[in-house]
Amino acid sequence: MSLFFFLLFHLLPAREPELKLVMTDIREAKGQIYVAVYDSPNNYMSYDQSKIRARRVLDVRSNGSISCTFPELPPGSYAITCFHDINSNGELDTNLFGIPSEPYGVSNNVRPKFRAPRWEEALFQWKKEGVPPTIRLEKW
Repeated sequence: MSLFFFLLFHLLPAREPELKLVMTDIREAKGQIYVAVYDSPNNYMSYDQSKIRARRVLDVRSNGSISCTFPELPPGSYAITCFHDINSNGELDTNLFGIPSEPYGVSNNVRPKFRAPRWEEALFQWKKEGVPPTIRLEKW
């Protein structure tokens, strides 16, 4: 019997850890949430798909919170941006002054009022274990 457990645990491929992200404070059950993960300050907040390390588009079907995983990401240093595209037009809507009019969030829940969050503020270290990052989606 012990030989069975030895073979079971040592011969099966090890499962790689997955970065799990939780987004909270979803107030409207419609639209999509766009999530982008960056691994370089030079690419941070770029819309160019080739500069985004990983991305997800999640359909919003309920209020509260939603989560997603990134099994393709190895442990490392990342920054995450996301927004709730309530009207499903595929972009973060802004007002006349460029201020977002839809809920958005950044890793570490950085919320400067009169500028975009900087790479250093949003940067976090992901290891194989630990508490998953949580991002609050809020309007300005």
